[in-house]
Amino acid sequence: AHRERSEAQALDAAALSVAALAVVLALGDLRYAAAVAAIWGVAAGGRALWRKSRRVEFAVVAASSELVGWWFSLAAGEVTITEAYTLPAAAVALVGGWLALRARPETSSWLAYGPGLAAALLPSLASVLVEDGQAIRRLLVGSGALAAVLAGAVWRRQAPVVLGGVTLVVVAAAELVRVWDLLPRWIFLAAGGFVLIGLAMTYERRRRDLVRLRTSVGRMT
Repeated sequence: AHRERSEAQALDAAALSVAALAVVLALGDLRYAAAVAAIWGVAAGGRALWRKSRRVEFAVVAASSELVGWWFSLAAGEVTITEAYTLPAAAVALVGGWLALRARPETSSWLAYGPGLAAALLPSLASVLVEDGQAIRRLLVGSGALAAVLAGAVWRRQAPVVLGGVTLVVVAAAELVRVWDLLPRWIFLAAGGFVLIGLAMTYERRRRDLVRLRTSVGRMT
């Protein structure tokens, strides 16, 4: 049994090496490289269904191959939309994290969901901070961050709450900067004054709420 397992692993390694070499040789035409990656993803997926062991490994290889094939197809079509590249990668990472949590519930949400959420939020956030306009992208980034916070709060996962909350704060601050020159200065001064008065009147209650919030987030996994 040990010999058969070793032989199977050697064959799998050889097949993976051949597939990687085929992709490298096809890089001169990204469409061919995409086709090779997609075909290998299908083959690895079939192996994951057929084998009784190492299914997770083959599923990861299949998903990664299909993702690389998708990227090659986008590059061949000269697609420049950031989310076309990042969101599929984020989806793969989030599904993998969800499967990891199902198998090992003690896994930290930062390990399970952190990479996927970072891939989904951070590149788009950087884009809206660097480039002007992009109203739809700003709206989608804020909506996605809010959805992450709500999902994390419902399922008591720390990573979505923190990453989504930080993204929301940054987006809100960026929006405030954009409207700074569009409104009279007294509006901001008046709003800031009202906020300070409200905080002063409810300081003790806000402080207790902040402590409870910090405690609740700290208890999340």
